[in-house]
Amino acid sequence: MNHAEIKERIEHNMANTNLEINDLRVQPDPFIGWRIAIVSSGFEGKIYEERKEIVLKGLEELTIEGLDLLTPIERKWAGNLPIDSTLEDIPLWPEALARSKNPQTVLFPSDLDEDLDRPIIATFYSLRGGVGRSTALAYTARILASRGRTVLCVDMDLEAPGLAALFGKENEISEGQGLLSILLALDQGEKPDIRNHILRISETDELYCLPPGIPDANYARLLNFIDPAAWYREERNPLRELIQMLGKDLPFKPDVILLDARTGITPLNAPLLFDLADLAIIVFFPHPQTQIGTAALVRALLAAKTQRSELQLTPEPRFLVSPIPASKAPEVIERYENRALKWISDWLAVLDDKRSEVDKIIESEITHFVHYREAIATSDRILVDREIWREFNPVAEWLERFLPTPSEQRQPVSLSNAKNQILSELEFSAGTAEYQNNLIETFVETELVNRAIEPRIPLVIGRKGTGKTAIFRRIMENYQKPSIVVLSPGPLRGNRPWIISPDGFKAIEETLTTTGVSWREFWTIQTCLSCHLSWQEQRPQPNSIIAEILTEEPDTELGVVECIEGLLKIDRIGLLARDWLSRLDKIAQPDTILLLDGLDTGFGSTQSDRERRTRAIEGLLSLITDFGDNLQKLKFKLLLREDIWRKLRFENKSHFFGRSVTLTWVDKAELFKVVIKQALRSSSFRQLIGSTDWGSLFPSDDYWTESQLFEVWNMLVGERMQGGKSAFTRNWVWNRLVDGNGNRSPRALLQLFVAATAWEKREHQRNYYGKTLIRAKALSASLEEVSKQALDALVKEEFPELQGLIDQLKELGYSPFKATELLNLDEALSLAREVGLLAVYEGTEDEVQRYKVPDIYRLGIGMTRKGQA
Repeated sequence: MNHAEIKERIEHNMANTNLEINDLRVQPDPFIGWRIAIVSSGFEGKIYEERKEIVLKGLEELTIEGLDLLTPIERKWAGNLPIDSTLEDIPLWPEALARSKNPQTVLFPSDLDEDLDRPIIATFYSLRGGVGRSTALAYTARILASRGRTVLCVDMDLEAPGLAALFGKENEISEGQGLLSILLALDQGEKPDIRNHILRISETDELYCLPPGIPDANYARLLNFIDPAAWYREERNPLRELIQMLGKDLPFKPDVILLDARTGITPLNAPLLFDLADLAIIVFFPHPQTQIGTAALVRALLAAKTQRSELQLTPEPRFLVSPIPASKAPEVIERYENRALKWISDWLAVLDDKRSEVDKIIESEITHFVHYREAIATSDRILVDREIWREFNPVAEWLERFLPTPSEQRQPVSLSNAKNQILSELEFSAGTAEYQNNLIETFVETELVNRAIEPRIPLVIGRKGTGKTAIFRRIMENYQKPSIVVLSPGPLRGNRPWIISPDGFKAIEETLTTTGVSWREFWTIQTCLSCHLSWQEQRPQPNSIIAEILTEEPDTELGVVECIEGLLKIDRIGLLARDWLSRLDKIAQPDTILLLDGLDTGFGSTQSDRERRTRAIEGLLSLITDFGDNLQKLKFKLLLREDIWRKLRFENKSHFFGRSVTLTWVDKAELFKVVIKQALRSSSFRQLIGSTDWGSLFPSDDYWTESQLFEVWNMLVGERMQGGKSAFTRNWVWNRLVDGNGNRSPRALLQLFVAATAWEKREHQRNYYGKTLIRAKALSASLEEVSKQALDALVKEEFPELQGLIDQLKELGYSPFKATELLNLDEALSLAREVGLLAVYEGTEDEVQRYKVPDIYRLGIGMTRKGQA
């Protein structure tokens, strides 16, 4: 019979004799048979044999190893009873390893929107010794305490205590003091004053240690009474009581409790991993001796559920690979690191079908490599040199991301009343600059942007989405210098008939071919005609030959094209056009900017259209280099896509050295200001910020401090990402929206916030979240959509020749990947690296061993981050 059948039979027997059950517990004995406990007021006046006969009717063949049949009064003095359980879910090694074959729902602490209640518990464990487990714990504790956290270290290695010695406090342990005494007292039903067992490690920082005790003869005798297996089979559990007391009964409230677990498979370290740990920090060296055992441990972790039973959380794994050998050969270090990452990838592969792509664990982000340092290896205790501490900073950051930051603890305002209204007002314009109604209002000035706007800079280069057309509109619509639009994107054409369409350019080239005139002469005429038709004051008249054709000024594109075709047929039109441009220059206002944008799409999308575009732009740049410097008041400003510029071949291309600006976003605060300025268009959001202590200092212009900017950012999306290696949301966004060359674009950032806002509006109706306007999970949930948009812009709009490579990457399905896995694609691979679709993951630029696809494109392609090592 099984557990449920036995309970059902006992309940039936008790009901037949009209005996009420106050408590019923059935538990399999660890070796053989069953342990049963029943509490019933109906047992009053009945001897034990009578009670037994009633309860076990029909169960006579059952092997009973323990049978407690008690009245409520007898229950008070009966001591511990077995828990009602099949024992399949207890956190001991046999059961944990048995469960590991089929982990069910996996919910990590980092998957939650809300923070865990403090203290956060992290267990440091290693299957084998000699890998620096205790050292890593001690340095992590020091780092956290130095950052203002309250840290309690507990030496759970009862058989080989040593943590107090690492802190230099072993001589301060008194007789009877320590963890062993506490556990035994709790096991006897006592409640010891644990304050008397704690050592303070630092007089300046909140760092404490609970040692096991003094390992003398009595200690060795008492150690035999420690029986974690019994604790988890009985109703009172000294280990869980200890953790509760450490979190509540000390004069200080720990932010984190760090448990130093004994090496190997021992009875005590199992619950430290499978029950108590929020984070399990697994320390190992990638030697084949550790591979199978650590793999089993990880699978058992993924099938476990922590003591936070109401949340049904799984202990979250982190990996500390230590010590990586000191070597001057990078390939040696690389080999160990790649082997460790490959193992971790394999160990976590069981989660692949249980988590969405954006929630999948990235092994490199939950792994830290500690390199061998003689100073650490030969020291008897942890060192005060903070340069040494840096080796363990990432481990401290793993824990810090589960703790509120100082700005979060301040909680300057409550969003409960304002969030719905702000979400309804919140809008981000992620489309092209041509269609943004509020562009001037939200335009972000940076040092580079201001340089690009200067009249003396004739050429502004940038990838799609970096802000070229935003600069065009800034100059055209709201700039202290006058401007004349010579060419613009179609949506910004307005009432300018001289803005020529692809069909117009095609007709003009036919005329250029028949007349033998160059594109340079066309652009001279186009510039003069743009000035002539848009001039507000009295216009200078051209040469009489040109004036004859301009008797009737064209007011349609067809009229403009016909006018230009007529001018192109005039003898010596090049000289006449330059003379006309010189006349215009003489009476123009100083620094009048001649604006040209829209060249990327203005010629059409066919191969012949693109070839025409190349010839036309080369002619335009030739005009600027040959004649532009002779103009005193008119200043050319050409905004050009970077890939088009790179393919151009014309004389004096070096003329633009030092006179061009390439739009890049290298400052985090400047890029994020793009989002903040658009968010502040919400009057409710601006009012909310104004209600904070620092909000009154928030300026209305562009001159914001970085701290001001990030305060608003934190109110918008929060300060921390729960998962990953980036502790801050701003780091996560910065690292996810970068291409293989380190480039980022405001458009991708705005697209992310458009998608994240929509996600939050939907989720907010189902699951209220009041800490920030947009929860951090909305960012990760929206990244795939943004990646697809970025990929479309790259391949469909800029580089259609990459489509074949994209198809092969989709078929490959993972990143990073070996260079040998893509053959006969040298030209496409070179272009992909040039435009940031691929980056070198392993090897050198000349000898690539493995490539990786950055996240901004990887998710759009549909590739996982489970590359082969």
